Amino acid sequence: MTIALRTQRLVLDDAGAADVDALLAVALSNPAFLATHEGSEGEPGRYDRSMLERDLAMADLDPLRHTLALRRHDGEVVGWADVLDEHPRDGVPWIGLLELRADVHRQGLGREAAQALADWYAGQGVARLRVGVDDGNEPAAAFWRSLGYRPVDRRERPSPQGRLGVDVLELALGGGLLTGDAS
Repeated sequence: MTIALRTQRLVLDDAGAADVDALLAVALSNPAFLATHEGSEGEPGRYDRSMLERDLAMADLDPLRHTLALRRHDGEVVGWADVLDEHPRDGVPWIGLLELRADVHRQGLGREAAQALADWYAGQGVARLRVGVDDGNEPAAAFWRSLGYRPVDRRERPSPQGRLGVDVLELALGGGLLTGDAS
């Protein structure tokens, strides 16, 4: 199944080989996030083109996973998303990553992309959608909660900096998407 979405300002579609440099620029523009998600040779946050190419190739092997470039209508890549149609642990679709280039933060593009993904999954008959937010990532927690996602579970994951706590947040899909109160 292919996901191709269009919003007021964005196109979300399959990320390909031609997008690698732009996706790497997105990742490298967010060093604090990279430090908790990537790393090699004993260096948290170390990430390069070959590592990104490996990650994209691994994603391509899973038919339930979609790596999407977030593009402005002129084709400029401003972010990316990685979604999973069915998480092996809970059977629920997840937005595993929604990342924007640092210079376009706080312009509503993340909200627009999250809305498009929630709408798409709702249109597929999905009842709920999940995300994970790492301990210490308060901006992400505030973002997802403002969209109506609510805590449903607590987990841990390995990180380049050791074990990291993760809050699992869930959005109930169906009429009135992303309209839950932001408290």
